[in-house]
Amino acid sequence: MEDDKLLKDWQEPTLQWDEKKARRMVWKARFTLWRNIVHILLIIWFLYALYMMAIQIGYKQLGKEETLVRYATTLIETHYSGLKVGKWERPTVELSPWLTQEASMPLYKQIGKWELVVGSVTVKKPFWGEVNYQINYQQKELDDRDGTFKFALPRSLTGDSPIKERKEQERIWDQLKHISDGYVAEMALSSIHPQSPEQMRKLLSKYDVSILQMPVYAGELKTFEPSHSRGDETYVPFLVLRPEVLYDEESRLSQTTADLTESVESAEKQFIPDLEYVLANGESRFESYDEPRLAYLKKQGITVYGALVTGPVRELEKLGQDPEFHEFRLGRIEVWNW
Repeated sequence: MEDDKLLKDWQEPTLQWDEKKARRMVWKARFTLWRNIVHILLIIWFLYALYMMAIQIGYKQLGKEETLVRYATTLIETHYSGLKVGKWERPTVELSPWLTQEASMPLYKQIGKWELVVGSVTVKKPFWGEVNYQINYQQKELDDRDGTFKFALPRSLTGDSPIKERKEQERIWDQLKHISDGYVAEMALSSIHPQSPEQMRKLLSKYDVSILQMPVYAGELKTFEPSHSRGDETYVPFLVLRPEVLYDEESRLSQTTADLTESVESAEKQFIPDLEYVLANGESRFESYDEPRLAYLKKQGITVYGALVTGPVRELEKLGQDPEFHEFRLGRIEVWNW
């Protein structure tokens, strides 16, 4: 019995020492495991940082930032009426690890002589695939439209007989009648007959207004079908003749013109190169339309069928008395800045 007691007393310290040693070994193994995980994560982060630094440097050296901004600006301003993209601010272009380029730029409207911020556009251009963009328009009223305008195609272009009597839009003229002289506004109008850009400029030169844009006919309903009608009028996705915007060889902005009032000829010369640039530098939702439209414009030249103008409300009222114009649409109204 005494031998068993002595053996038990001798074994207990040995067992306690083995348990402590086992715990230390477990904690040491755990520490080593977590240390290795942290080291691996640090190595991954370091390699990721080197990768991002390398692609950012290469991206800037290739001048892709300027190319994306020019592409997005040209795409929006030649396909959406009533909107201008902030170009002088040199927006920051972010590049994702998957080489997706993203930039956010302000949107403007010119009302009178002022350029007012009315929203923003966010553009994403993946390494492969279609360019995606989101226009975020700041609504002034709950029932406000998205800031753009539609124009009615002249019946001679749709193959229909000319309208016998212009439909008056009493609601618009009643709105203007109740606005005092101290305001300016924007207004879209369609022409009953197709015009050259210079002819449209001359028609509008009789009025004290600035010509901001003109809808361009590019073979719609002949080169592709999408359209919709409202009453007796037909509307199609259209291109927009914008004021002249010049870039240097590296796609950096060098010069802009406020409106078409005095620069319609230079804007007309720039229009086809702008459309070629959009088609050559990315895929967009308009690509299937723009390719046949470009071919039509090169062959037939540029024809317009309306205009977006801005000026004093009393001058806009006078436009309603011109027999060549119809389908008027009143846009934003601001205090006098003419």
